Parts: sequence; structure tokens; C-alpha cells
Amino acid sequence: MKRLFICIIFAAQVCCLLSCYKDEGNYSYKDINEISFSGIDPNATVPVFIGDTLSITPVLNSTMSNGDDYSYEWSLFREMVGERVISTERNLKVRINELPGTYLVQYRVTDNKTGVVFKVRTTLLVRTDVFEGYMVLNNVEGKSRLDMLSYDAVNGSFNQFTDVLKKMGSSLPEQGTPIKVVCTRVTSAFSYSDSTFGIYLITETGTNRVHPETFDWRPTYNIRYEIAGNISPDFKAQNMVWDSYTYFVPIFLWSDHNLYLRAGGLAPVYSLPVNKYVGQPEFKAAPYVTSNGSDNLVMFNRDNNSFALLRSFQHSAAVDPPFASRPGEIDFPTGKELVFMGESASGFSYAILKDPGGANHYLLKFRAGSLPVYFKQLKGTDIDKATHFALGANPEYIFYSVGGKVYEYDMYLESSKLMLDKGASEISYLAFQQFSPNRSPATYGVWSRWLNVGVYNPAGASGSNGILEQYSVPDANEALVLQKQWTGFGEITSISYRER
Repeated sequence: MKRLFICIIFAAQVCCLLSCYKDEGNYSYKDINEISFSGIDPNATVPVFIGDTLSITPVLNSTMSNGDDYSYEWSLFREMVGERVISTERNLKVRINELPGTYLVQYRVTDNKTGVVFKVRTTLLVRTDVFEGYMVLNNVEGKSRLDMLSYDAVNGSFNQFTDVLKKMGSSLPEQGTPIKVVCTRVTSAFSYSDSTFGIYLITETGTNRVHPETFDWRPTYNIRYEIAGNISPDFKAQNMVWDSYTYFVPIFLWSDHNLYLRAGGLAPVYSLPVNKYVGQPEFKAAPYVTSNGSDNLVMFNRDNNSFALLRSFQHSAAVDPPFASRPGEIDFPTGKELVFMGESASGFSYAILKDPGGANHYLLKFRAGSLPVYFKQLKGTDIDKATHFALGANPEYIFYSVGGKVYEYDMYLESSKLMLDKGASEISYLAFQQFSPNRSPATYGVWSRWLNVGVYNPAGASGSNGILEQYSVPDANEALVLQKQWTGFGEITSISYRER
């Protein structure tokens, strides 16, 4: 019976094959017109400024002549926005008024006789004069002025704009003494329709952001609209620190000894102050913080001169940092005053402390959430007179300025070396620029290793007596190498890069 069943299956398969064989030749095949394109490079990026006319004249190469019975469609596509048809002409000639950014341009050609659609794509980059670049905050006679070094990625050059807010017609009221400018992604930070990127100005007048494309301002762009609770109209920040090394960028806001946390995608607005222990009132927090990008927020308690740790961005109270439990481990020091704290591109954090009422300074190196790996006295020249600090990662040096001089401190040789001497001029700014490594083009990686030095001449004309210099840092304590220099600034207070 089993053998009979197998034979039946085999016979059916043979019949099926014969049927297929007999059907061969019953179908008629007909060549259709096919279209290929030239004049549009799918691998190219076409740059255009807002308000300019975009013109593309494609060449259609067809395999058969059908009297050019075609219909055409040009469209723009951008994530989170969708696709929009911009023309139904064969050749594209259209005025571009899209928001700055990268778009996909798609050209569809339909053969009306067959209904077959052929398409080709390319990339469009919509730019403005202020598309990306260094935002430079200046002090000009006690008032804030925002300048810009606008980067032209096509030509690889910078265009300098003095008072960029005036150039763009911004409605932001005049601001008092400048403190800091911050350019950062604010993905999922809060719901506002104009962008997911923030340009913040921290001044004695208040803390405001401006529109990241038009630089315009509205009253709701004040920082108090980003903080939970009933915030006073007089609220203003004295410092803002952001960590760009994660997709959901955490931002830390310091105001009147209190520390507010905006934990990237975990929270839509800033929290209430986190500088407190469970069951205790807020302690006075220093205006410096560091973290590992996703948790372990390290802050400093100025009431008792000790470090404090917020284990998770979802917590609302701090705990003591870890304690050494094995021989050779290093504890977090207590009883010393914090002078400076920050994180380098290496992921290590550094704190500079000093003896209360004394001249001795100390350098502490650690990763947020872990025990320190280095703690020694700083033996740098005039370190007790330092006004600005900068943390190098590659190579690992600590830079500091005294008057018009810049020193480089080698923590392993435990010695400093004079690198720059600007004479009667003053160093007003010293830092390595912070970029987002998960989205940065190659140029950002190079620029992140350059030391930015703001120099101003107190005897010069206010508003044009400042200079910005950028230096690469060689190994083995060799002399700094000047890479770029711009003049015509005021007293430079802060610099931040508007990324793309």
C-alpha cells in the first residue's frame, strides 16, 4: 500500500512537469521602453541657499522611441517631515524655501503608454549664511554680543559675522554681561516645533535660547519654560553643562547654588534641584558637574567641601561617592575647595581643588561613578593665580592661563611649561571645543583636539580688541602650533559650535 502511494505521487509530479513543459511557448514577450538618467548624480550632494533657485536639467536616455509620452514628478523628502511634490515639469526650476537641512530629491518619470515608473535620487543640502559654525559670545562694555564664524563646508572656509543676531534680525532684547553660549542637541527634551537643537545664551540678564535656524526669539524661549514647577520670571542660570557623548544629551543647569537636571530622552523638562540628600535640604552645589553620559552625576557640596553622587538620572537625591576598600585605592578627598571640574574627550573627569585659605592646588582624575585613579598636588607655575582651565585628551595635558600666559601641565612629569605669552593682553577664554562624536564629520574630530584661546587687549577699542586663536597640541611638551586666527572680536567669554 505504501509503495502504491509513492507511485501515485511520482506520477502526479511527472504530469505536472509535462504540463509545464507543454505550456512553454504559450506566453508572448514584448520589449518595453526603458529609461536611464544622466545629469543627476545619486552620490552627490547639491548645496543651495534658502531663497535661491534650484535648477536641474536631467538627460533621459530611452531604449525605444515612444514620442516622449511621459509625465514627470519632482519631490523632496525629509525624515519627520515626509515627502512633498515640488514640480511636475521635465526640468526642475524651483525656488527653495525649506528649512535648512538635508533632503532627498526624487525624480520620477512615468511612461504613460506602459505605466512603468523610472526614478533617480540625489541629495539636497539647504543652507543659510549661518548654517553651522562657531558661536562666539563677547563682552562689549558690559553687554553681550554674539558673533559667528560660519563654516562653509563646500569651500572648507569660515565667514566671520559680527553681531549675528542683528544680522539675522533677531528680536532678542539686549542682554547684559555675558556668561556662556551653549549649542547642543535637545532631542526629546521638550516639545517645541521649531527644532530639536538649542542655542542658549546665558547672561546676567537671563537665560534664553534663540531659534536655531532664524535666530529669532520669543518670550517662551526663556529657560524657565523648560523647568518643572512654578518658576519665577526672574529665574536665570549661571552655568549650563551638557554631555554630547550620548544620543539623548543630558544637560545640567546651575542657578543660585542649585543644580537642575534634564536627562535627555528620560525627561521632557528640567527636574527640581537634585543637590540634596534624602531627608535633608539642598546643599550649596558648585557650578561644575560631570557624568558618564547616562547616569552617575558627580557634583560638589560646598557646604562641607565634599563630592556627591547622583547614581541615576531618575533619582532625586544624592549619595556619597564610593569609598576605597582595598590597598592602593584612592578616596575622593574631603575638606578641600573645588576650583574647577570637567570632562575631557577621553571620558575621564578632572577636578582641581585647593586648600582652604592656602595656595596649594591638587589634581584629581576619575571616571564618574568610580574611584579616582590619580590625586596629587599640582606643582604648576603660578597655579594659584590661574583663571581658566582646559582639559586635553590627546595628548593628556591640563592647560591653564595666568594673565596673558598659557601653561601646559604634564600630570606625569608633575611640571608645567609656558606655552604662550601675550604680554599686556589678557586670556579671556581657554577650552577645547566639545563635539558630538556619534554624528561628527572628520573635521569635527580634528577641531576637537585644537586648543581655543581668546585673547583681548584691554587698551584696544572695545568690541574689536579680541582675537580668537586655535592651536594643535603636539606630543612631548612641544610648542603649540597655530592653526587659525581671527580678529575683530570683543572680549571673548564663551564659544560653542553649532553642529550639523
